[in-house]
Order: sequence, then C-alpha cells, then structure tokens
Amino acid sequence: MRKRLAPLCCLLALLTLTACQADSVGVIRSDDGPTVVISNAAPEPAPAPPEPAPEPEPEPEPEPEPATVDAAALTFLSPVTVLGRQLPGGSVTISNRPYIRLREAADVLDGQVSLSGETVTLRWGKQVLTIQATTGAWQLGDRTGTLTGPVYQCDGELLCPMALLTDVLELAHTTNLARDTHYFYPATNWEIPSGYTVPVLMYHGVSDDTWGSAELFVRPSDLEEELKYLQENGFTPIWFTDLHRVDEIEKPVILTFDDGYLDNYTELFPLLKKYNTKATVFVITGNLGYNKNFMTWEQAKEMADSGLVAIESHTVTHPHLNAISREQQIDELQGSYEAILEHIGRPPSVICYPFGSFNADAQDIARGFYACGIMMNGGDYTTGTDTFVIPRWYVPRYTTLGTFAYMAQ
Repeated sequence: MRKRLAPLCCLLALLTLTACQADSVGVIRSDDGPTVVISNAAPEPAPAPPEPAPEPEPEPEPEPEPATVDAAALTFLSPVTVLGRQLPGGSVTISNRPYIRLREAADVLDGQVSLSGETVTLRWGKQVLTIQATTGAWQLGDRTGTLTGPVYQCDGELLCPMALLTDVLELAHTTNLARDTHYFYPATNWEIPSGYTVPVLMYHGVSDDTWGSAELFVRPSDLEEELKYLQENGFTPIWFTDLHRVDEIEKPVILTFDDGYLDNYTELFPLLKKYNTKATVFVITGNLGYNKNFMTWEQAKEMADSGLVAIESHTVTHPHLNAISREQQIDELQGSYEAILEHIGRPPSVICYPFGSFNADAQDIARGFYACGIMMNGGDYTTGTDTFVIPRWYVPRYTTLGTFAYMAQ
C-alpha cells in the first residue's frame, strides 16, 4: 500500500508547487489510484481601496478694481475748462487733491473710456492711454509716469487726478483768480527761429456798408480775391502761435482784423471757411455783446472753436495806452486778458496796441500777460526781433490786388 501511495504523493507535491502558474483546471489519472482533479484558477483579488475624493477647485481670485468713494464725501472744488469746453462736473476734492471725471475729459477729446479689472483705458484719435487705477501708473505711447493719486470709482464714474491734464496730456494751465476757474489749453512754444520774413496784414471791417470810416471796411468781394490770390500763389496763412515752426512753413503770412466788428462774423467768417484760411481777430472786449456793431461773445467763441480764428486782445475800451496811468493800463491789459479767457476758454497770447500807441509801462505790463505786442504799421516782420513791437502792413478799402500782392511778398 505504501508503494502505491508514494508515486501519488510525489505527483501531488509537484502539482501543488506549480498551481499558482496554471490558467485552467487539470484532471490527472493514475493507473493505480483514484482520479485527482486540481484547480489552477487564480485566487480572488482583494477589493481595491476606494479612490480619494477629488480636491475642490479653488475659487478664482477676484480681479482688482479701482477703490470706491462715496459721492456724499466729495466736495466741489472749482469749475474746469478744457480746450475751451467747460467740464459739467468741474473738479472735486479727494484726499486733498483735485480730481475730475475722466469721462468728461474724454468727451472733450471725442474719446472713450473703458475699465477692465483695474486697468483704465482712454482712447481718442490714434492715441491710447492706459492707467493702473490703484497705483496711478500710466502709459501713453512710449511715455510713462505715475499720476499724483489713484483712480477712484463713484456712482459709475471714474475719477482721476486733475494733474492728468498737464502731466499726461501736456496741456498748459492757468487760473482766473477772480473766479477760481481752472483753464487747460494747448501749450505754445515761443522759441521762434530767427531771420524769417513774415508779412502781417492789418484789416478792420469787411463790409459794403461803411457805417464808420470808409477806409476801414474792405469789400467782401475784394477780400475774397485776396484770399484766392494767397491760395493760388502758395501762401500759408498762420497764427502768431505758429511762429515757432516758421522755418517749416512755405510763404507764411498773418491776416489780422482789429476791433471785432459784427461783419467779422457775418462776412469774414464765411470766407475763411470757404478758403480754409486762418486769421486773427483782435477784439475790444468791452464792446462785445454791448454794441450792435460788434460781435457777441457767442459768435466770437464759435469762430474760435472752428479752428480757423484766433481771438486775441485789443484792450477793454481801446484807449491810447501811452496817455493813461499805469493802473489804468493794468485794467485794460489784464481786463481784456481775463475776459477772453473766461468767454473763449483759453487765454490770449497777443495784444494789439490801440492806435499803435504804447509806452514803457504799457509794454512792461503787457509782457506779464502776453507773448507778443502788435503795432499798426511798419512793413514786414522779421523773426528774431522784439516780439512786442511787431509791425504790420495796413490794407485799407481801396487797396488794389497788385498792392496787396506787393505787401504779401
């Protein structure tokens, strides 16, 4: 019996050692023993541990936005005029600094303001200004800088430091002390290249109606012929504020009209628009809006806003400046300066001496308010000479086109 079982035991041991490598059930028969069935199936795998729950996605950080100020905490500071247009909201005080509504400034520039996060963008023309609201850091083209304070939000408006107008837009600034109004206007460069001849032509009225001294009123038809002559012969009518680039201008000429008569609006202005011609009108500020023969301030401002007419000073009452006291001279020169500043929205830079008369006191006072002083006669003006004694050619009613051409040359 033992002999029979020995081979079987060896076989069972061998099968046990290889059972873990088999893939199917095996049947083993023995001639001298019972049939043995051995299963080679793999054992049941242990259950897999449960997968860990996914970590929750973190909430995105909110984009920074300009700080908000309460409208009730804003204090109105003063009226503000930019490029001749008054900002409806004026200026307000935040942290003891003057602020303006950026949208109102954009309206003056015919631009648009947008806000993305804390980035403020002002677009006008081909210009793009970006400002980081919290820091005040700005970029305009290749220029960069930092505002005097951050940009704030208030009732859907963006408030920015008023210094943006000077520091970023590079506008000149003055204040009418009597009314505490701030005025911002294009800065003028008065570094004038020397040695250039510039004819300055003097007119007064433009009318067929010679209600005053006849010689002061050129016929509208004659003036049109003169404007056509300038255009057809390559002349470039300019303002006094263009003199800093006289070296770039072909055949410059300055057309001036004294006093501010009503016909300067009704007759002259349409011709200037027709021929796209610049001119300078010296106004007697005390007469505008009070004398029927003179323009109103609204008409003068319309002309100034056209981009064709510079409104400049001819004093308040048109006195002989060399025949009045220094105090009266101040009233005339400063008074007309402030009247033009208030009504036109930008200061005058040129004084035309009434009757061409002045003395050392008048000229000294004029230098405190203006950049140029204009006489009545004297021929051509050559740049590089004293800008407070600029001469002119007088163009009276009976001037022929040939004489006009001689003066313009």
